[in-house]
Amino acid sequence: MRILFVHSNYPAQFRHLSQHYAASGEHEVVFLSQGKEWTAPSDGSVKLQRYQLGRDPQGALCHPYLKRFESAVLTGQACLREAMKLRQGGFTPDLIVGHSGFGSTLYLKEVWPEARFLGYFEWYYRTNGSDVGFGEKDPVSPDTACRVHTYNAPIVMDLGLSDRALCPTRWQAQQFPEFLQERLDVIFDGINTELFRPLTAAERQPGLTLGDLHIPSDVPLVTYTTRGFEPYRGWPQVAEGLSLLMKRNAQVRVLLVGSDEVAYGAARGDGRSWRQWALDSFEFDPSRLHWLPPLQYDDYRKVLQHSWVHVYWTIPFILSWGLMESLSTGCAVVASDTPPVQEVISAGKQGLLVDFFDPESLAARVDELLADPQRRLALGKKARQTILKRGYDLESCLKQQLQLVDALMA
Repeated sequence: MRILFVHSNYPAQFRHLSQHYAASGEHEVVFLSQGKEWTAPSDGSVKLQRYQLGRDPQGALCHPYLKRFESAVLTGQACLREAMKLRQGGFTPDLIVGHSGFGSTLYLKEVWPEARFLGYFEWYYRTNGSDVGFGEKDPVSPDTACRVHTYNAPIVMDLGLSDRALCPTRWQAQQFPEFLQERLDVIFDGINTELFRPLTAAERQPGLTLGDLHIPSDVPLVTYTTRGFEPYRGWPQVAEGLSLLMKRNAQVRVLLVGSDEVAYGAARGDGRSWRQWALDSFEFDPSRLHWLPPLQYDDYRKVLQHSWVHVYWTIPFILSWGLMESLSTGCAVVASDTPPVQEVISAGKQGLLVDFFDPESLAARVDELLADPQRRLALGKKARQTILKRGYDLESCLKQQLQLVDALMA
């Protein structure tokens, strides 16, 4: 079988599925993308085809509601051009697996009308009840509501073309209108539980060493990892909570992993990064606060494995792999009490849940766990069992994805 994977970044959500098909030796696998993640495989088993936009979106000349749609169309055009090159080179996919929302899959059926299309749908924009307006006292303005609603245009276009549709969590699927939810197969991306596993006591004993950073195993370590420090992942509330924690607990060390880039939402209007804003706004002991850039998987895994308490925060939005990886590693987790988290964590069972806007409670719950090793251990065991027994592990998820593809191709 010939398979074309499509995403703005390689390999993203298709890391495991694309590698599985490529490693089998029975399939020809091409991945069409604009960018390449820092953790991307480099074994050459997947042929990487890059696309580039013909021009930048002309936001100033475009109706405000249509700016994102224009970007999607330009992305679709860029992918169309590369698809035509692939066709001219003799590549005709039997199956297209693509992320829907960026526009990259909009026009591929025009090049290969006979190919089956499995769309990956992770979000449908709503004007209330999820991320838009979360925590705001005033209702969303009509202008904002109309703009956000128009974001769904390329998503609905792809749904109309898809032969099957994949969504990673039930809560994310519930953001779609009811009549569209019926088209979605809910299958999570999968966590490599052999990689993200708890350490034995002997393995933990030497402590955490990453470059020049060393944190002994008997020093309480609190971790927060994120793609970018930003409000969508609760950074303002987490930063304040961690500042309060460091005042409460004179021994705790705080390790932060992520970039200054904004992955979701808007950058600050004053030119500062959200990281710099936090340093300017709250008191931290610099000798006990450690910042690391995005890490490769081996080092990132070590951070979670040596964490005493891991903090995860998100507004009602797409669930991060980071939460699931921390649970698989057996972390004692303190997380925001928001719908995407509630699908995985029941308060007091797999972790502790705290009101999103309550930094003081964040600090208090983390400090309580730091002082209670038995409770940390119990929460960590239950967390890992949840990943294994509820089918979030890679083996279970990949099996379901492969069965979905087999049914589609049959």
